[in-house]
Parts: sequence; structure tokens; C-alpha cells
Amino acid sequence: MTAESQNKHASESPTPEQLRERVEHTREELGRTVEELAAKADVKARAKEKAGDAKAKAQDKADDAKAKVQEAMGHSRARLQDSTAHAAQRGPVPALVVAAAAVLVWLQVRRRQQQGGKAAQSVRRLQGAARCSTRGRRSR
Repeated sequence: MTAESQNKHASESPTPEQLRERVEHTREELGRTVEELAAKADVKARAKEKAGDAKAKAQDKADDAKAKVQEAMGHSRARLQDSTAHAAQRGPVPALVVAAAAVLVWLQVRRRQQQGGKAAQSVRRLQGAARCSTRGRRSR
């Protein structure tokens, strides 16, 4: 090798400080990669996260439905009060008809609310049955 090629080769080779920086950078990248792989491999944590997301979404939908029902009930009450006031001015028979209609509306709303509770109970029963059936399969 000539002196010129030696100088060129020496200027191309990294300094010890540059090598340390490269090693440190590679270690950091490797650490991040290992953390990402560990997170992907943790199936239990991912399942819990998805279950939490589903639960939050279901709660949001239930809250929205509850708000809509309450709003509709408010409108129905206002209309009922107006019609009751007008019926009372016309005499006792229309007032009784309006009162009967109010009772029917109330019963209908109450039945829907109870059906919502029954649906939630059915879902819990199905979930419990599913857990029992998977336990039975595991023990075989």
C-alpha cells in the first residue's frame, strides 16, 4: 500500500468514538424492537385491552340510548300535560281518555326498560355458559 492509500483508508475507518455511537444506537434500536415484540407476544394483555375497548364502546352506546329515551320521555310528558290541560277544559270524559293514554305510555316505557334489563341478564348468562363450556374442553 502506498502512503496515499493508507491515509485514505485511515480517514475512512471510523474513530473509536464513532464506533461507540454506532453501538449505542444499535442497542437502542434493538431494545425498542424487543419491547415491541414482547408487547405483541403478550396475548393476555392485548385481549384485556380489546375487552376494555369493547366495554367502553358498549357503555357509550348505552348512555346514548338512555339519553334518547329520557329526551323522548320529556317530550311525551310535555305533550301529555298540554293535552291533559286541554281535555280538562273540555270536560271529564276527554280527561279520562288522556289519563288512560298516559298510563298506557308509561306502561309501554316501563316494559321496554325491563326488556333492556332482561337482555343484559341474557348476555351475562350466555357469557357464563361460554366460560363453563371452555373450561370443560380444557379439562378433557
